[in-house]
Amino acid sequence: MNTSADASRYPKDTRARTHSINYAIRKEEHRLRMRHAWLQYQSQMGLGFLLASLAAMAGIASLYLRGHLAWWLTLPLMALPLSIVHELEHDLIHHLYFRNHPWFQNLLMGVTWVCKLGMNPWTRRELHLNHHKVSGQREDIEERIMGLGIRSLLLRLVLTASPLSSTLLLLEIRRDVPGFQPRKLLAGLLPSLLIADLLLALALLYGVSTDFSPAESSGMLPAWGWPWVRGAVTLWVLPNALRQGCLALISSYSHYYEDIPQGDVFFQNQILHHPMVWPLNLFAFNFGKTHIIHHFVANQPFYLRQLVSSVALEELKKQGARINDFGVISRANRWGNPRYSILNS
Repeated sequence: MNTSADASRYPKDTRARTHSINYAIRKEEHRLRMRHAWLQYQSQMGLGFLLASLAAMAGIASLYLRGHLAWWLTLPLMALPLSIVHELEHDLIHHLYFRNHPWFQNLLMGVTWVCKLGMNPWTRRELHLNHHKVSGQREDIEERIMGLGIRSLLLRLVLTASPLSSTLLLLEIRRDVPGFQPRKLLAGLLPSLLIADLLLALALLYGVSTDFSPAESSGMLPAWGWPWVRGAVTLWVLPNALRQGCLALISSYSHYYEDIPQGDVFFQNQILHHPMVWPLNLFAFNFGKTHIIHHFVANQPFYLRQLVSSVALEELKKQGARINDFGVISRANRWGNPRYSILNS
């Protein structure tokens, strides 16, 4: 187990480095909160962002359904507010909004679940909070089902294209993690994925397009049902596939795995903001550039994390955080320094 590794193998100054990074982030957060009174209304801000995202999605859908937007433009436009919805769900998982009103918090989580068409957020909450406890270890189930540590680039791309393919990894994870319950994960994942895959299958099978004819239904659905299938695929399924694919790819390569000391946040992430990954960051709400900040300070809402990012990234660079380490692909997420390797411990 990684916990048995000799701590002397690792830099002795990571505690000081981590303290400096945390201090810089907290100091900038305090400065912003003192300067901007609206930052004190955290729950209201979260609700406002959700309502604004829903309004944007409704506006885009209206333009598409009225024939003012082509499908190829509608898809990425819908993915943008959906990326904000994902950030809001993540904040809700950390209880950052309406902590003292759990019924309303659960209602908002339900709304994000419907929008995202992914794993239910209550199951994801358990996985994500565990991710912060064991990030980069074999017990880090949330990242492993997105491909963390896998050497095959083809399999990584398959996992990116379809979250359902994560079922290929469940037996291996179960061997590594005693007590892991694949059925519980599948119960949280399958309902949304079955809906998405059914809609995609119908669309592909019958070639749903803007000029379809009722004869194409072959009795599977009444003629009036096919516009709903086409609309659901264009406005719901494919934008989420784009958003989730970008997020899974940049998330899995932003994290290090297995040859890092457990509990040392300094080794858990890198900064990925090279122009080559700009499209991924665009549809994952700047994940590669700012997620590392979240590992150092986990209780900041997503918008505040963006506001402190310039100061935080300067301090991260100063303290030696890794930046645009594309070698992580060939190393399958390993940190890669033999001095720090604990794979054989």
